[in-house]
Amino acid sequence: MSCMHFTKAFKEREDLITDLAEAGLKIPNHARALGFLTRVGYHRSGAYRYVFRELLPADQINAAMREYRAATYMTGASIDHVITLEEFDMKLARICLDGTLDFEIRLRASIAHALARLDPAAHLDRNCLDTAKCNTLIPRSQPPQTKFQAWKRTVDRAIGSAKPEEDFVAHHLAKYPSQPLPVWAVTELLSFGSLPYLFELMKSADARAVANDFGFMHPAPFGKVVRAVADLRNYCAHGSRLFNRHFKRAQSIAPRHTAGPLLDHVSTPGYSRTSTESKRLYISAAVLAFMLRSHSEPSDWPARFRDHILSFSLPLITPDGHRVVTPELDMGFPASWNTKLLWQ
Repeated sequence: MSCMHFTKAFKEREDLITDLAEAGLKIPNHARALGFLTRVGYHRSGAYRYVFRELLPADQINAAMREYRAATYMTGASIDHVITLEEFDMKLARICLDGTLDFEIRLRASIAHALARLDPAAHLDRNCLDTAKCNTLIPRSQPPQTKFQAWKRTVDRAIGSAKPEEDFVAHHLAKYPSQPLPVWAVTELLSFGSLPYLFELMKSADARAVANDFGFMHPAPFGKVVRAVADLRNYCAHGSRLFNRHFKRAQSIAPRHTAGPLLDHVSTPGYSRTSTESKRLYISAAVLAFMLRSHSEPSDWPARFRDHILSFSLPLITPDGHRVVTPELDMGFPASWNTKLLWQ
């Protein structure tokens, strides 16, 4: 079987290190550079090397091809800077994963509590949910189905997948064959990404009670935030970089959305020097910190996140006297962010 021809041919790691050195990236310790490329791969390392490459002159930028930087590296850039940035980012992802897990567990408990007080099987009873939302047809679904029908299929799949490995599921189905799995058990089986579907089918008063548990005044903005937290969780769980990522969902927080002033500083456009600040890490982390602080059982996660960001140190300076990588420039952090009330 013949292989497809690629413009970029395979190269051994030793040759790749030689190419990096010829492009101006310092390699103080060859063995460390080799170990780094062996651990993370050349392609993945490119996401961290990119910020150390020289900027193209304005007349050479090709926005359509996403070409903004030259193949050569700025003066003083070293593979050690790249390694430092990658290690910082991976620890950041682990910390953020911890935060999203903390929130996810609390959200499961809150939704289950709000619905169980209505009926143990409230999640399967239209009378316990918002009838209009349940009866809403899903656009372009084939065959046509309502949101409630799609939701029931999600529940059935979750139970079917869990039955062979979760004893509490098998126990309930065997002991109470005529009774559906109660909502407090179902919420433990659902993926994080499925929780918003149940939340959005809840009656307004019940959804508001859940939102209030996390400092939000209204269900609609809280529902959007939950989906954004699920996105953050997925990026972290799959090892995607965070430090200069554009998240797919823009977040917009107005003062009326939340109880208290802790998020007021992100409610005004231009709170950060980073472009598209509404899709950067800071607002996601700030909202997550706010919700974990607002819960009746507060978490220490905000302090852990704050301390890790404050530990970042990459002193490489550009020719015009600016640091190459900073939380303020690359992740949407406001100036003096750590002095904000949210992080105290």
